[in-house]
Amino acid sequence: MTSDPNFYAHSLPPPRSREDWESLPDHLARVADGDGDELPGASHFAEAFDAAEWGRLLGLWHDLGKYSIPFQNYIRATAGLRDAVHGSEMTGKVDHSTAGAQHAASRGSLGRLIAYCIAGHHAGLPDDEGGEAGLSMRLKKRIEPTDAAPADLLARPLPQPPKLRTTGSRQRQAFAVGFFTRMLFSCLVDADFLATEWFMNTERASQRPGAGATPARLLARLDEHLDKIQSQASDTTVNRHRRQVQATCREKAKLAPGFFSLNVPTGGGKTLASLAFALTHAVEHDLRRVVYAIPFTSIIEQTADTFREALGDDLQSEVLEHHSNLEPDDPQRQSDRSRLAAENFDSPLIVTTNVQLFESLFASRTSRCRKLHRLARSVIILDEAQALPPNLLAPTLAALEELVLNYGVTVLLCTATQPAIEKRDQFPIGLAGVRPIIDEPRTLHQALRRTEVTSVGKLSNEQLVERLRREERCLCIVNSRKHAADLLKLLADPDALHLSAGICAAHRSDVLNEIRLRLKGGSPCRVVSTQVIEAGVDVDFPFVARAAAGLDSVAQAAGRANREGTLLDANGRPRLGQVVVFDYDAKAYPTSRMIEIGAMHFREVTPEHQDDLLSPEAIEAYFGLHYWHQGGDDGHGWDRGREGRSVMRCFGGENGDWPHHQFREAADAYRLIDDAQTPILVPYSERGRELIHELQQMPDEPPPGELRAFDRKAQRYTVAVYDQALIKLLNNQVLLDFHGRYYLANTIAYDPKLGLTFEAVGLDLELLTL
Repeated sequence: MTSDPNFYAHSLPPPRSREDWESLPDHLARVADGDGDELPGASHFAEAFDAAEWGRLLGLWHDLGKYSIPFQNYIRATAGLRDAVHGSEMTGKVDHSTAGAQHAASRGSLGRLIAYCIAGHHAGLPDDEGGEAGLSMRLKKRIEPTDAAPADLLARPLPQPPKLRTTGSRQRQAFAVGFFTRMLFSCLVDADFLATEWFMNTERASQRPGAGATPARLLARLDEHLDKIQSQASDTTVNRHRRQVQATCREKAKLAPGFFSLNVPTGGGKTLASLAFALTHAVEHDLRRVVYAIPFTSIIEQTADTFREALGDDLQSEVLEHHSNLEPDDPQRQSDRSRLAAENFDSPLIVTTNVQLFESLFASRTSRCRKLHRLARSVIILDEAQALPPNLLAPTLAALEELVLNYGVTVLLCTATQPAIEKRDQFPIGLAGVRPIIDEPRTLHQALRRTEVTSVGKLSNEQLVERLRREERCLCIVNSRKHAADLLKLLADPDALHLSAGICAAHRSDVLNEIRLRLKGGSPCRVVSTQVIEAGVDVDFPFVARAAAGLDSVAQAAGRANREGTLLDANGRPRLGQVVVFDYDAKAYPTSRMIEIGAMHFREVTPEHQDDLLSPEAIEAYFGLHYWHQGGDDGHGWDRGREGRSVMRCFGGENGDWPHHQFREAADAYRLIDDAQTPILVPYSERGRELIHELQQMPDEPPPGELRAFDRKAQRYTVAVYDQALIKLLNNQVLLDFHGRYYLANTIAYDPKLGLTFEAVGLDLELLTL
């Protein structure tokens, strides 16, 4: 067996003979440079940021360890197991990634960057110091010799050092080098995955999207759609300003790539205007794709549907949704093609969430990093840019700056309020050189002002409910599920509706559809909601009540009032929608520290801006308190990851020693949201009950692929709970655990209006015998 002169990268199951296996030289060449137009390689991916030679060398060296005799013995012994190679890496039977890393690191500091990528191309980017799994220990590890590797392959020179434009301290420069390493890693792992799939699973590879629609084609279709809307729209003040915003976006799109801001009040048409800017800019500067990032999953489907409607039936498949609430059985939202495209952002128009985008920029896992190289030479739209958490602004803004400086990216800060993340004396980590698309945002604000915001002080639940009863169509937004539930019960209106994260995504979609139907028909419509309704949900109430929160949240709530500017007074003249901000019993309804701080800063700016609490001056005063003063004397307040850990210091340490990075530590520290939640499958609608039945009927040891497929199907019928709530549900004995997945086994515990509740006790016989 060991005398066979051939070296293989991948085997094929019987009855395929060894002559059909993939040779190691062929695999290395495919990962490095691809195989024709249908299979791109790492050099092709890295070319987008002028690093083609780096990508090529990564592809050629990444599997040097497969030139060892033990690995070749292993691949022959396990022929017939489709994923034997990847399995061997995870189980530690044959280490084939350390050899290339050691060879690269022997070339010096630049080679060490390649070593990170090669060492982690299956298990994920390693830390420099991480025990036996860390790169430093891996580079000292005794490995099997790879003497059979061709001498000319081993002797290939390192590429020229990357020409990275950097700003600031040595640590900031080290961050740039670490970011470059992660982008290279993305090129390698995507090319390696695609090349392996191309050889071993031709059917799956054939389903991947080919050359998608160009930005020019998408722009032409968007122009047709906007022209049609404008020709049919009534000649109102709001619509005239929307047309002007779109025209200004197209004009400013001709400017050179970089940072832009689009400061348009809610209801000013910024969603389609920002897309018009992005596609025009992409065509003007030969950029490859548009990525639209949204802070909340609750509105992502609405935005994707808006884009699909704009692009028409034949181009709607070019819109890729990338988030956790997808319904795999919905062919419009997710097909085999789109599922594959989501793995590596292989689409011209992507709608995703801030969590998916930014956590991927700091990720170490191969699955999350595959998409990163696709961001090079793209337009990234950050919807509601002011929603970024203050404690992670330093690494977040540093990553955005890297994308613009070194990867040909344009970033559009799209916001209904004054951009808060631009550089200034009291905010030194802010973004420099942000060009406003709207030259006179104050003038536009006054022209599009459709609401009056009033702070009314503290209201008891009884006082608030009495106020809501006087309105036939009203929206009340509070900061906690418990507060919403208590108000709904006190309201005692059988037709009132409710939205919160306590109801599953499918349930929320149904409630939103009912809200829009009632509002369109002029029917009574009282809604009590948590913040899930705030950002970007297209509803239009004459009256909105908002529990005290940050001014950015108040502005979002105001965007649900008189959205189209169509309210009239008794004399038929236009009038403002009413938004009242009220204080409440914070002890009875505790909330997050961030909401408390935001409400405190709102109260501080209110006295001086009573006349117009949403004016640009009020917004600037608010963010002066909320963002710019949070850094403290050492600025660390803008760089507090999980457990208070610094993300920036994971790159180069205290002194900016750039070859030494803690990639896994950074990924663990950088979390936009606390992900310590457990999904509970709930019996909402017939579909939810069907999913529970499907889970019950699975065999004792279902294949991993079957469980993953089930999780995707079940996502829209789950409610995520924190540990404290999970313990309460377990103590109430309303949960059952099948295959490590909880489902709610008591129908009373899922209220038709409130969703998940905590009063029911015991199991429901009906749900035990589905």
